[in-house]
Amino acid sequence: MYHYQTKDIFDQEIDFILRFLFEYDTPEQKQESFEQAYALLQRLDIASHYLLFSLVKERLPRRAKLLFAAEDYKGKKEMIAEVMYYWLGRNDSPYVA
Repeated sequence: MYHYQTKDIFDQEIDFILRFLFEYDTPEQKQESFEQAYALLQRLDIASHYLLFSLVKERLPRRAKLLFAAEDYKGKKEMIAEVMYYWLGRNDSPYVA
């Protein structure tokens, strides 16, 4: 029987990212937590990214859920980063064409 590697569980990091994405905060609070949330997103391992993707997908409305599900791994990660930049009200996201 296969045992999954569970020593590097990023539960707190995933929770922080989800709260940044889905909870309302003032623009000042979003600005303060953006760097940490973005760094955490980049630091997650592949298994934690897939867990984050599934949790994000659960919270989305139907049409957004379909668009998110259609993305590959890189696309989902970029989409989350793009939403992080959106919450800041900035147009300098490296993911927006």
